[in-house]
Amino acid sequence: MKRILIVVLSCLLISSFAFAEWTTGGKSGTEPDGFRGIKWGTSIDDLAGMEYLETDPSYGGTLKYTKSNENLKIEAANLFLVKYGFWQGKFCSASIYTINPVNWYGLKEATFEKFRAGGQPNEDIEEFIWSGPRTTMILQYSEITEQGFLWISSTVITEQQEAWKKRKAREGAETGF
Repeated sequence: MKRILIVVLSCLLISSFAFAEWTTGGKSGTEPDGFRGIKWGTSIDDLAGMEYLETDPSYGGTLKYTKSNENLKIEAANLFLVKYGFWQGKFCSASIYTINPVNWYGLKEATFEKFRAGGQPNEDIEEFIWSGPRTTMILQYSEITEQGFLWISSTVITEQQEAWKKRKAREGAETGF
């Protein structure tokens, strides 16, 4: 009897890790492991059709790319721009931009349909957050600029970036004073 109990508990424990889900917001079974077929951690060297756009200085430099022949639509939303972020050569984030309220609402509706409404820290602000063991997402809209933004990032790589930042701060504190 003890063996059966141990086997059952072991299976439950293993399955809880195998099927880890969103911890904030998010519909069960929808947490992405990347964006548009590119998995988190994929090397930029393994991707064709990526065009360098800029370098974000965060975390020692995150290179931003666009994709040639990018589909600038998500459901009813016409997208202004899609950027793919690579940190230390690994795919870590995607940034999706809209302009005007019609496109924002299209993006918001498609995102809610796919993932469910995320957590909304302040009901007076159009900002929604999803977080899980693989992916973190932030959906925002500014009525002033009429710009919408969906940021999708690797939770694991973000943790690595934060560890890198702490290590650099510690090194700077040791040598800079």
